[in-house]
Parts: sequence; structure tokens; C-alpha cells
Amino acid sequence: MNYSELFITAIQALRANILRTSLTMLGIIIGIASVILIIALAQGATSSITSSISSLGSNLITISPGTGQRGPVQSGNVTTLTLDDANALQSLNNVAAVSGVVQKNYQLIGNGQNKNSIVQGVSFAYPTAQAITIDQGSFFEKEDEQGVAKVAILGPNVVKDLFGEDSTAEAINQNITIDGKVFRVVGVTKSKGSSGFSNPDDAVYIPVTTMMQILSGQNYVNSIQLVTDDSTKVDAVSDVVKTTLMDRHKIADGGTADFSISTSKDTQSTLSSVTTTLTAMLAGIAGISLVVGGIGIMNIMMVTVTERTKEIGLLKSIGAEKKDILIQFLIESIVLTASGGIAGIILGELLAFVVAKFISIPYIFQINSILLAVGVSTLIGVIFGLYPAQKAAKLSPIDALRYE
Repeated sequence: MNYSELFITAIQALRANILRTSLTMLGIIIGIASVILIIALAQGATSSITSSISSLGSNLITISPGTGQRGPVQSGNVTTLTLDDANALQSLNNVAAVSGVVQKNYQLIGNGQNKNSIVQGVSFAYPTAQAITIDQGSFFEKEDEQGVAKVAILGPNVVKDLFGEDSTAEAINQNITIDGKVFRVVGVTKSKGSSGFSNPDDAVYIPVTTMMQILSGQNYVNSIQLVTDDSTKVDAVSDVVKTTLMDRHKIADGGTADFSISTSKDTQSTLSSVTTTLTAMLAGIAGISLVVGGIGIMNIMMVTVTERTKEIGLLKSIGAEKKDILIQFLIESIVLTASGGIAGIILGELLAFVVAKFISIPYIFQINSILLAVGVSTLIGVIFGLYPAQKAAKLSPIDALRYE
């Protein structure tokens, strides 16, 4: 028998019991689809977060209070950084912009509507540090910060919730209350989307001095954002920032700093590492279903060998060799898993596309995932189909023909 005849025979045998064949393939389909879906969503989430972080530029430095803390804005009651620290960093070489940041949740009331939102007290230079663009109106000026002005810049989601859809322009010069204090809206930011830590579209920006003196009453900042004028000098500026702050905080050389410094590159690297680890873990869990599907295929092939014992004896009696029987049953097993793999790939990619659109992350078509899925499904067919195929090939033609 040649390979084409063996393949046709295998297809005919599988079609003879289409329901059992379909149910056997189901485990492989679910396993492959799960792996494809998890990898695609992980790649899309990574791409979205990386894009958001990259939009901040490669020259952003974040100074956080305490040790070992990461992220663009730290909340809580760690009090080791002050607004004077931020002001002192403005005079350093290669520093383009510096902003102290104070962040708290407050209730907002405007146009008869109310909502809870993140209110950030920032410097007039904050848009440069965080790549924020104004859609309508303007950001507050240095004079507003120095004069403790009660002015506010709203994110587009805040405008929508308080003033309704398509009301960006109407929101300018309207009054809102933050924690019972009246503020005048002077600007609305362009939509930016989530940065992985928070969503700037849901934020309200006010002068940091106003935040500290009128709302929060605190004398410390939650973080300091600093932007260099040259992305190649981020590391050098980070070293100078560390030295400057340690001097200001009277920490001797070799002592433990009461602050931590991170760059956008550090944050991106950390997120990438975490995402890779989670993807591998989830893919491994999804891979368990592939093993279960493989065991199911082996069981079905064992049943098939038993059911077709007389057929095997007949084939051997008319000259079929041991290897022909072995290859025929291996082909059946591989066709089962390969077909399940193809169906799983289609289902997985379709689910990945739908889910990615639903949760607003990029859909990324990964050819490597497809090649991996095909390879794994074929390998499962060989591994779990080998034992039943060997059992069939070893049957004696006389014993097989006598089998009842």
C-alpha cells in the first residue's frame, strides 16, 4: 500500500463514525483555541501597555517616596518627598520639565451631575512630562500655580459624565465643585486611554499648590515627574537626581535612600517580564487540555483497533505488512489531531479578534502561534497514536481473523 492509499483509508475510517471523530477532536480544538487566545490577548495587552508607556517618551524619570516603589504616581502616606524637592530639581542640567504630583480621589459635582474621580495636583509643566495634549481651552499657567488658583482641567470621560456627550467646548469656563470647593474649568484634555496604571481620561488636573493648600492639606508630594531634554542622558540625569536628593535629605553616601527612581524604560521592562511570565503560565494551564485531548485520542484509537481487529487480520492476510498497519493507524491519529488543530486555530483567532475588540486592545495575528499549534497537535497525534498503532501492527493475522 502506498501513502496516498493509506491516507484515503484513514479518512474513510474516520468518516465512518463522524460523531465519535468530532467528539474526539473536541479536546484538541479547545486546547489549541485556548493557547491561541491566551497568546494573542497577552500580545495585544503588552502592545497596548508598551504603546502607552512609549507615548510618554524615553526621557521620563519618576521619583517615588520610600524604597522599592514603582509606578508613575504613588499614593498613600509616604512623606519623604516635598514640593521643594521638585523645585530644586528644576535647576539641574538637561532637565526640561519637573512636576510634583499629589493624587487623591474626590467627589466632583457639575451641571447637576456628580461622580468620584482622581484629582491630580500637578505643576504647569506636567503636560510636557506626561505628553498630555489639550483639546479645548488651555492648561493652567505658572502664575495660576503660584497664585493657588482654583482652576481645573478635565479629562474627556469626566466631561462626558458631568456635562454629557459632545459637550467639550461647553464645559470651558463652567464651574464644578471638588470636595465642596468651587473650581473653574479652563481646559479639556484629548483622549489618551489607559497607561496601564490609570486612565488620564478619567482624571482632573489642578495646580499642585491648590491641591496641597486647599484640598488635601498635606505638605508632601506623592511623586515627582521629571523629563530630560535628551533621551540619551536619562541615566546620567538619574544619577544627579539621586545625589541631589540624598544631599537634600541629608543621607550619607552608602546610606539607604528614602526614595526610588525609575524610568519609562525600567517600567516597560518590568511590565514585559511580568506579562511574559503570566502568558507562559496561562498557556501552560491551557496546554493541559491538549494532554487530556491526546489521552482521549489514544483511548478512541484503542477502541478503534479493537473494533477493526478482523479488518486488520484481513489486510495482513492479503499481504499488508506490519509497517503498513502501523502507518495507517498513525495517519488516522495525526489526521484527528491536525484537523482539531486547524479548527482550534480558526476558533482561537476568531475569539481573540472578538475579545480584543471588546476590551479595546490591539488584535495581533501571530504566525508563530499558528505554527506552534500545528506542530503541537501533530506531535500529540504521533505520541498518543503510536501505542494503539503498534498494538494493531503486532496483531497476528490468524488471531485477528478469529477475533469475535
